[in-house]
Amino acid sequence: MYHLLVATDEPGVLNALNASVSWENMNFRPPIIVGTAEEAIQTIESKRVDCVSYMLKKKDAQLLSNYLNAVRPSLPIFEIRRSLENQKRILEDMRRVLDRLHADVSDELYDEETVMNMLRDELTHNLLVGEIRDERLLRGRLQMLRSHISPDKPCVLYEFDMPQGEVYLSSQWHYGSERLENALRSNFFGRYYEDLFYVVAVLTPRNIRLVACQRDDRENEPVESLVERADQHVAQTLESIKEYLCLDMVITGREVLTNLCALTQE
Repeated sequence: MYHLLVATDEPGVLNALNASVSWENMNFRPPIIVGTAEEAIQTIESKRVDCVSYMLKKKDAQLLSNYLNAVRPSLPIFEIRRSLENQKRILEDMRRVLDRLHADVSDELYDEETVMNMLRDELTHNLLVGEIRDERLLRGRLQMLRSHISPDKPCVLYEFDMPQGEVYLSSQWHYGSERLENALRSNFFGRYYEDLFYVVAVLTPRNIRLVACQRDDRENEPVESLVERADQHVAQTLESIKEYLCLDMVITGREVLTNLCALTQE
């Protein structure tokens, strides 16, 4: 069973949840509840903790956030919600993430950060293909997966056409669109390049989407600089894709979005 830690200065915030759910049936032990950031850090250092949530005053919350970012960057964080149904849904999401983190379903051994990257890739893929329509759901999952992609800052959306995409996937590339997406993400655009995140999805054999996103822990970059840097990286990457994969990708659209959450409203 998974071990939850909740740090909150509102100890009654989980009363309704405790009264209505069976933690064991959800594969959780009853949560450890502490009242300060210092107690939370001490608990994480001394006991097994599989995920954490906190609702603290600003100074305490910042102290715990700094610790988690520096010492436990792959420890999942879930939201505390005052709505009982929303809290149940978040815990179900959290359990699914933990199941993936702790799964032993192959001969390959993955560390926590590798699995978290895989889960982040799945999240951004689902966003780009239009499967996430709830802004708050997106925000919660970005936090849960310890992604530093900002949901609030401007980002740049690119649309690409692969004129020979169907022929390429059937005759030259025999690994399917999912493997092509992974190659574009890992070997060409990169997940993270010069302080920007690049998230990519192959929607169809002809249509590819890419978003250049800012970090949530950096100053907001001016749009002109953001676009210039993203355009430069995209142009260089398209040349590399042409050279190494013999694949033409043509930009058919580029749009500055007010923030990443705008994609949930398309």
